[in-house]
Amino acid sequence: MGERPRSDLSRRRPSPGSPVSRGSGRASRSRMLTNPQNTRSYEPPEEALSALFMARMHKIHRCKVAFEVDMNPRPTMRVLGGYYKTRRLVRVYTNDTSDGRRHLEELFDTFLHEVAHHLEYTEPRSFAASRCRRVHGLMHSRLFWLILGELKDRWERLQRGVGRRCS
Repeated sequence: MGERPRSDLSRRRPSPGSPVSRGSGRASRSRMLTNPQNTRSYEPPEEALSALFMARMHKIHRCKVAFEVDMNPRPTMRVLGGYYKTRRLVRVYTNDTSDGRRHLEELFDTFLHEVAHHLEYTEPRSFAASRCRRVHGLMHSRLFWLILGELKDRWERLQRGVGRRCS
């Protein structure tokens, strides 16, 4: 719940054996910024991002409780996104104050992060938990990290062509 500050990327503490540490988006961003030809891969228009990310999500997990997605073009310095529990709203900020449009994979990583919050609240049983165990004042529970790790692992396996799609 609340907004995810940029500094959160460096404070992630995956549980032992968790695949959460993969694909933070920062490495790909720095590689692109240091590209000698200064070329950038195709980036879909902002209007298409919600549909693209929901289609990707549908391939890795079908949510039992619907949520809204807001791809917000407001430039931010630190905040990448937020999940609003009462509105069931996943918000992703698409633009950085100094660097302009954030890269597609960084945006998708933020989307998965916020969807993990949604799943933590709405379907903990889908991830072998009896209920959401959020601790007041703690932004990310163990269940959150488990869900995020599972989502990222499923996406990575789908990209490599390993395993099967969510049914």
